[in-house]
Amino acid sequence: MEQQSKEARERLKMATRAEFEYLVFEAMLTPWCEKILRLHIGEGVSVCNLAERFSCSETLIRKHLSTAYKKVAKVQ
Repeated sequence: MEQQSKEARERLKMATRAEFEYLVFEAMLTPWCEKILRLHIGEGVSVCNLAERFSCSETLIRKHLSTAYKKVAKVQ
């Protein structure tokens, strides 16, 4: 994972509810990326469980999370 993505992930994990909502809104994520991000970071659902829940591969889930982290990293 790239450094910017790691920092964005940590920023989301440490954010208050209001900060989390701000970051997600400002990042202008697709509904799919937003849903995955909210479940993974907000509710602690693992990548494996997300893949099972949505009947897709873990690779696809990781790809969407990576996209979300990159967009969040651009938010000031």
